[in-house]
Order: sequence, then structure tokens, then C-alpha cells
Amino acid sequence: MRSHDSWRTILVKGALGVVLFAIANLITYQTSGYFQRENEYHAVVQNFYTHHHVKAIFVGDSHVAQIDNEYLTDHAYNVGFGGDSLREIYAKLRYLLSRPNEIDVLFLTADVHMFGTGRLQSSNGAFADQYLFWTGSPYGFGHGKLAAAFNLVPLFNDDFVQYLKRDIAQSFKPARADDVEETEGAWQHLPEAERERLARETGAGDHLGIGIHPEPFEWYGRIVALAHQHGVRVIAVRYPATAEYFESVTPEEDRLVEHALAAAGIQDVLDFRQVFTDVSYFKDPDHLSRKGVDALLQLLETRTQQMLANGKAASPDIEPAALLTFASGTNAAQ
Repeated sequence: MRSHDSWRTILVKGALGVVLFAIANLITYQTSGYFQRENEYHAVVQNFYTHHHVKAIFVGDSHVAQIDNEYLTDHAYNVGFGGDSLREIYAKLRYLLSRPNEIDVLFLTADVHMFGTGRLQSSNGAFADQYLFWTGSPYGFGHGKLAAAFNLVPLFNDDFVQYLKRDIAQSFKPARADDVEETEGAWQHLPEAERERLARETGAGDHLGIGIHPEPFEWYGRIVALAHQHGVRVIAVRYPATAEYFESVTPEEDRLVEHALAAAGIQDVLDFRQVFTDVSYFKDPDHLSRKGVDALLQLLETRTQQMLANGKAASPDIEPAALLTFASGTNAAQ
């Protein structure tokens, strides 16, 4: 009898432990900023399906995500998200192309920093795992599929644990005197020498390790190959930033990236790196203000129409003028 009671006690305690663990995971998921970000991440992807007849998509990190979808008509959609590496871009593209779609053109980031050390791992890595799972990807599970499956459980999620550690560490650090609030006015009203200093520091950090690691180049090749397998034309885009931000990129590193684009089969490149010099076009060293985004979209629309007019479009149904037009209500459209 005592043995029976002992087993029952163990089972009750075990069940209670499972319930408490489930509750802890639920609370963590609902209250953590990390998982709020995950919901936003997936919402960007799922909202693609609320737009009908999308012919062109943008992919990339925050340099791409700054082009808000409210600026675009239903013919174009942006799934870019801050912090994405080329692995996450591949995962989302694989998912979108695995389902019914009308995508003809892919605007793929070709920014140099995407090939550096800072983009080897992304804080969005676990977010993209499900897209690799759902499409049966043979790539992207560096620690195995079982480890990726455990990441679906909040308290087992390695990225969340790292996020939590950084969050706790940041809470004990004093605010830096030179921290700049990400508003257009804050950046634009800084003294010129201070803006240049911050831009050089940001660029030096972002461009560490260009060409040292093979993984970004492998992912880039996979993205282009995947697009071509689905008859999608790839246009590489190099996004604007301040001149000082790019100073840390050597000519050798630039040529290395250009060679990687050619090796991947890229024929069309739109290079906007230093098209803007006026400080009013930027809200920080490498992101555009609203005025800058409006101006960039005008350039994108014009250059894309010229490019598609000079070469055969990916599909006879595609109309260059329909690819990139401003949504009603933007400054550029007025």
C-alpha cells in the first residue's frame, strides 16, 4: 500500500511540475519583450497574404525594413526585419515561395555588413526556425533539428536566454552620455563632428569580419538559387548610409562582395550607398528619415522601371510601372 501511495505521490508531483512549467512558459511568452518581438516578426510575414497580387518583395534587415509597407501599393511588399541575417531571409523566402504566390521580382539586400561577423548569428534566428521546419529545409539547423525544436519552448529557447542575459546586464549599466535617441531631430541637430564620430564608430562595428566567414556567402547563393528555381528575378540593392559609415569598408572588401554577387548569379544591382549627403535624409548613421525614405522610393521606382524596360521581365504578366509605386498619402505622392 505504501509503495502504491509513493508512486501516486510521485505522479501527482510530476503532473504539478508539468502544469507549473507550462504556466511559467505561458507567462514568459505573454510578458517578455523577446516574444512580443517574435509576434511582430511573424505578423510581418503573415500580412503578406493580406495583399493581393504581390509581384515584388523586399528582404533584408533594418536597412530594408525602414521602407514601411504603408509606402507601397499591393503590388509590392516588404518582409524585411531589423536584425535579420541571410539565414532568416532564406527561411522567409522559402516559406513564401512554398505557398501560392505571384512573386516575380525579389529585391535582395546586398549591403556589405550582411557578409560580416555581426550577421553570423541573428537574434531572430529562432523566429525563422519554424519556416525552415514547415518547408523541410535541408539547411539552417546548425545544432540539429531537435535543438531547433526545443527553441519553440520559451524557457528552452537559447535566443531568449541570451536576450534575458543582455537585458539584465543592460539594466545595471549607466546610460551612455553619447547615446542618441532614434529620432530624426536628435540626430540632425547633433554637431557635425559628433555625427561623423558616431557614424564612423557604427560603421566600424557593423563591418567587422567582412569575408572572413563563408556562411553569409553560402546563404546568399542559396537565396538567389531558390529565387531562380521559382522563376523570380533577383535585383540586389545596396542601401544608403552616411559617407562616414562606409569609411570602414576597404576596397578589397567591396570587391569581395561584388564578386560574391556575380558568383551567385546576380546581374541586376541598384547601388544607392552614397546618393544622399544632406543630413536631413538620415535619422542616424545608417537609417533614413521619412524624407530619405520618400526620396529612396522615388529612385527605386525610376531605376527599377528602367532596368525592367531594358531587359526582359521575369514574367510576361509583370508591368514595371506596377512594381513600385507609392501608397496614397505619402509625401512623395503628393
